[in-house]
Amino acid sequence: MQTFENFDLRRELKQRNRKVYGMIPIARKPDDSWISIPIVMAIGKEEGPVILAEACAHGDESEGTEGIIKTFNRLEPEKMAGTFVGVPALNLGAFAQMRRYCDYDFVPVDLNRSFPGNPKGSITLAVGDYYTENILKKADAVISMHGGGNYLYLEPVTLYQNYGDEISERSRAMAKAMGFDALWQNNVCVPENGILDEIAYSYGIPAITAEIGGQSTRIADRRKENIEKISDGMLNVLRLWDVIDETILAFDSQYHVEMEYLFINHGGICTPQKLGGERAKQGETLAIITNIFGEEVDRLIAPFDGIVIGYWAYTVCQPKSWVYMLGREVEV
Repeated sequence: MQTFENFDLRRELKQRNRKVYGMIPIARKPDDSWISIPIVMAIGKEEGPVILAEACAHGDESEGTEGIIKTFNRLEPEKMAGTFVGVPALNLGAFAQMRRYCDYDFVPVDLNRSFPGNPKGSITLAVGDYYTENILKKADAVISMHGGGNYLYLEPVTLYQNYGDEISERSRAMAKAMGFDALWQNNVCVPENGILDEIAYSYGIPAITAEIGGQSTRIADRRKENIEKISDGMLNVLRLWDVIDETILAFDSQYHVEMEYLFINHGGICTPQKLGGERAKQGETLAIITNIFGEEVDRLIAPFDGIVIGYWAYTVCQPKSWVYMLGREVEV
């Protein structure tokens, strides 16, 4: 491992046919250690596209971290025309604490609602700014890895840009190549929301957000399965971009959805009635909310026919909070 002081991605790419990894120091902490961005680079023998994958903008969504590491270890630069850049844990402090946000900030900041960051803001905003300016803007395509974290169950789902232009078409192709069954159309780009894939689109960079796993699935076999699925998907995206000279894999079971977050009125003990991947008819019960005495205080009803993509897996849910992600299947 090395320390990349004055990191310059373009300069690193001039040295072809190698693997390199290390830390980019951002700011010194009170204990004299550093807040850093970890980075891995598999730089192909031949020039070609730069494909960027990052994980743990939310620190408790760690499946992508291990998926990036596995992908990096599987790559052979001498057989590549282009580069794989991986940031295994962008929000490294939050990753170390297995929390969504980093507690270095006086007020918690959601990194994936804060892009492109701010060099004069909190440390999370400063990390976001550095990543945007020095890494993201120099990529040809982006895979942003997320997951259920500590509280959610998620079916493997890949969000893609769907704005009717060439960048969107490339994004949709990347989502299909990632290989997850559920493909989530994002039909409205609002860069002001600060979400990474929409910021990337505003710079003319196709991006996908792939979501998988969470604390509710981290038993040994499923965890291994998720990491394999992430790595296989990333390799297939590299095939799509001709970084790897292999036939791209196609998938027959994929379906496209528009997603809706469903909210309850009252908090309590949340008991899911429909599980991941199951279909729900309009009017069916998705979840029952009971109080501390076991009395029903709320019930979540499906507002349309759909497929369950995610739901609140933690025991307790809060009032006026969303507890289900229901996908409306659409034709493409």
